[in-house]
Amino acid sequence: MSNTIKERDIKLAAIFITLTVFVTRFDISAGVLMNGFLLLLSACLLCFSTKRIFPLTTEIKIYLKAFLVFFLSIIPSILFSGRIFDSFCFFFFMLCQYGGFILIILLIRKRTYLVWMLTAFFIFSGFDCLLSLFQLIAGQAWDNRGYGFGGKLLTLADIMCMLLPAALVFLMDSRFEMKLRKSAAFASIGVIVGLLSNKSRGAWLTELIVVPIAVFRYLKQNRKFLIAFALVILGMVGYMATNPQYVQRIRSITNTTTDHSNADRIWTWKSAQRMIMDHPVTGVGFGLFHEKYEKHYKYEQETQNLPHTHNNFIQVAVECGIIGTIGFLYFVCVCLYTSLRNYRKCINPYDLLIFTIFLAHICLFGQIDYTIWVSPGMQPIFLFLLAVLLRLKETDTKICKV
Repeated sequence: MSNTIKERDIKLAAIFITLTVFVTRFDISAGVLMNGFLLLLSACLLCFSTKRIFPLTTEIKIYLKAFLVFFLSIIPSILFSGRIFDSFCFFFFMLCQYGGFILIILLIRKRTYLVWMLTAFFIFSGFDCLLSLFQLIAGQAWDNRGYGFGGKLLTLADIMCMLLPAALVFLMDSRFEMKLRKSAAFASIGVIVGLLSNKSRGAWLTELIVVPIAVFRYLKQNRKFLIAFALVILGMVGYMATNPQYVQRIRSITNTTTDHSNADRIWTWKSAQRMIMDHPVTGVGFGLFHEKYEKHYKYEQETQNLPHTHNNFIQVAVECGIIGTIGFLYFVCVCLYTSLRNYRKCINPYDLLIFTIFLAHICLFGQIDYTIWVSPGMQPIFLFLLAVLLRLKETDTKICKV
C-alpha cells in the first residue's frame, strides 16, 4: 500500500462514511458491517499510510482518552463474565460502530467535504422525520406512532434529540455556508413534525432542556429568531393541548402504575438493583444483561420482557460493575467538562453542540433508553456528529483557538 493517499480516495471515504450512516437507518446489520469495514480501513491507514493522517489536536486527544478509559474499564467485566467469548463478541460488535468516527478523525479535514457530509445528513434526517408523519396518516405506524426509515420508535426519538439543537444552531449562525443552513432549516421542520408524529415523551422532555441551551445566545441576539421560535413553540403547545392523544401522553409521563412503558422500566430497575448487589465489582458481564435478567431476576409484573434496562447508567452498572461505572462516569464528566470549558474560553457553535448533543444522547434521553455501545441505530449517528463537529471546528478561521 502506498504511504500517500489521493484526494479522490479521501472524497470516496467521506461519501462512504455518510452512506454508512444512511444505511444504518434502513438496516442495522448492514450498517454494522459497513462500519466494521471502515474500522478495518482505519487500522490499515494507521499501519501502512501514515503520511496523510492529519495530526490530532490536544482537544481530540482528550476525547479519545476518555473513550479509551471507558473501553479499558469494560475489560474486567469481559474477563470475569463466565462467558468470555460471548461477552467479547458484544465488545467487538460495539467497536465496529466506531469505524466512521475514527476514519473522519484520521483522514477527513477538508471543510468542503465535512460541510457536504453534514448537509447530506440534515437532508436525509429531515425526510426520515417527515416519513413518520406519512406513516401515521397512512396507518403504517407502530402503536399509532411514526418511526421513520427503520429501527425502534425510540431510535428516531434519540436521533431527533441530537438533531434539533444541531439543526437550529447551524440555521441561526451566519458563519455557516448557505447550503448547510438551508439543509438545517429543512431538518428543523422535519424534527418538529417528527416530535409530533413519533410522540416520544422522553424526546419531548429532552428537547425542553437541550434546545434552550443550544439556541439561547442566538435568540438573545436576534429578535426575528426569538419571535419565530416563540411562534413555533406556541403552535406546538396549542396543537398538543387541543388534541386528547397528546394530553393523555403528557399526563402519562408520571404514571408508574397503569402505564406499562413506565411501570416495566421501574420493575426492570428493581431487578437491576438486585443484579448490582449480587455482582458489584465487575457486573454480570458485558452484553449479558438480558440472559441473566430473564433467567434469574425478572419480576412477574414486568410484562414486556425488556432486552435492557432502558437507562445508560444502570445498564453500565449492571453489566460492568463498579469498575465499569467509574470508567463510564469519567468518560461522561471529561466530555461534558471539556466541551463546556472550551466554549467558555471561546464562544463557538461547535463546543456548544458537542455539549448539547452529548448531554441529550448520553445523559438525558439515556435515562429512559439504552443509547450507547450496543445500540447500533443510535450510536453511529452520535459518533458521526461528534467527529464532524470536532473536525469542522479546526477548519473555522473565525473562532479563537483554545
